[in-house]
Amino acid sequence: MNPHRRLLFVPNSVTAANIVVGFLSIVAAADGRFNLAVYLLFSALMLDMTDGILARKLQATSKFGQEMDSLGDSLSFCAAPAFLAYSALLAPLHGIGVALAASFVLAGVFRLARFNLTSNEHEKARWTTGVPTPIAAGYIMTLVLMRDRVPVPAAAFVVLLMAMLMLSRWHLPELRGRGAVTVALLIGIPNYLAVMIWPNWYTVGWWNAWNVVILLVARTEARREEPEQDLASTPL
Repeated sequence: MNPHRRLLFVPNSVTAANIVVGFLSIVAAADGRFNLAVYLLFSALMLDMTDGILARKLQATSKFGQEMDSLGDSLSFCAAPAFLAYSALLAPLHGIGVALAASFVLAGVFRLARFNLTSNEHEKARWTTGVPTPIAAGYIMTLVLMRDRVPVPAAAFVVLLMAMLMLSRWHLPELRGRGAVTVALLIGIPNYLAVMIWPNWYTVGWWNAWNVVILLVARTEARREEPEQDLASTPL
């Protein structure tokens, strides 16, 4: 086997694991084991971060890997969280609950398709358009863990809001390179882990407050770079 093809197998196998875990989350949700379904999706989140890092470190990026990653994300971060949200929270709304869950799936798939059309499989961009599907899924997972403390109408609003934010043209920072934004994003990972371990209003509040900090840091860094870009583009 070509050495490069062997390297491609490494990140793609992690992506395959993401797909399997996403499917197992749906199975767990169908059995009413909602917390287990959430923790399986959290594992899928970690796998989704890992496959991209491995692909870039091993220089094993490919169009096939990008497409497989998006197909995996459509299962793990679109279909699985939507099914979980309906089963754990939205079922009392009947048809409206189904429509909200379906809107989440469609918005996520649209967002993934748009990403594939505008991204380079060999290089990660500094900014992404619309809330990424794993982040939207993260909010659904939090809702499910907090389901005994979240009214059904509030849960329905969050599901709809996440669908709208995935469709939006909002520019958000990506985990790439070094700098203040990357540090802030990395700190956000243990913040969300705290939500998974201790789901309460304090951890959820801190996690959301830190998300605001990430956005402020990203905007500040972008403003600092704008004068440099303008100077670089000015003809001598």
